[in-house]
Amino acid sequence: MVILRVLLAVLVALPVLPVSPAHAAAAPAGMYRFVVAIGGLKTTSRENWVRLATYSLTADGRAYDSHFHWSQRVRVNRTYTGVSGVGCGARACQVQTANGFQATSFPKELSGTYTVTGSVLRITWTGNGWEEWTVSEPIPGQLAKLTYRGSSFGATHGYGYGSNATWSSRASMAQLAAFDHGRLKHDYHLWKTDAGTPYLDEGAGSPFWMTAWRRCSGSRCLGGATTGTDYYLATANATSTDRRDTIWHWRRELADGRGEHCYTGNSHVKPMLQIIDSSGGFHGWVAVGASLNQTSPSQGTSADDLGVFELSEF
Repeated sequence: MVILRVLLAVLVALPVLPVSPAHAAAAPAGMYRFVVAIGGLKTTSRENWVRLATYSLTADGRAYDSHFHWSQRVRVNRTYTGVSGVGCGARACQVQTANGFQATSFPKELSGTYTVTGSVLRITWTGNGWEEWTVSEPIPGQLAKLTYRGSSFGATHGYGYGSNATWSSRASMAQLAAFDHGRLKHDYHLWKTDAGTPYLDEGAGSPFWMTAWRRCSGSRCLGGATTGTDYYLATANATSTDRRDTIWHWRRELADGRGEHCYTGNSHVKPMLQIIDSSGGFHGWVAVGASLNQTSPSQGTSADDLGVFELSEF
């Protein structure tokens, strides 16, 4: 009995451990919701792809992705958003976007796990490989930045930002019209061709080509024009309340050459996700170019313009 009492006392003194421990994960800079643009862009390939995604992380180390995907392997035409740009300096036209981006929800999903080691975030997607990013804090406690490091699934470039703002937190078109767009730097990696030879058009630091955005007559669009190009910035569709925006631009001489008021040729379509900090502040977009050739069949993929970019303060 003495021995039994001693054993019981020892057992009671031992720390109680759960049978299946759920280890708390250290979120990147304490942030759990990220907007991400990532793509595989190689001059040696004509099967390049881009992905625009939201990453939702949990405290137990899980990662969930919802995304749109465009690839040179799948030939799709541009689609209309249902949002018209009227009275904003550009021609009165319904805004086009990359095929599918006007949907009511994100069509594709991934799930997996994540770890943070020092400043490195590693996400392993179940059945879809891993990706790594370097984490920094442009606004400590409010906003994290992801700088692309590498992946096992063929990605070559990417941009990402994260906070704890809800997915319904966004800047309105009125707020975007009042924002100083000259503060946003345009960093980009775009797959293009020159006389049929692929190359990467890359740049960093300068503002986007249009900064003087004007509000359209509706509440979902901004517009503007330079000497030869019309620009539109709109929500993804006529009802969306999430982080999605899209830019559409084209040269007027090309529309005139087709006898068109609103261009229906190979325009530039650029799906984007707003960068919002944990207090709701707007800081730009991560984005993709998904301008696949639809009206020059003889050129095939040589008329594609595909890539990832950011318009951000950081």
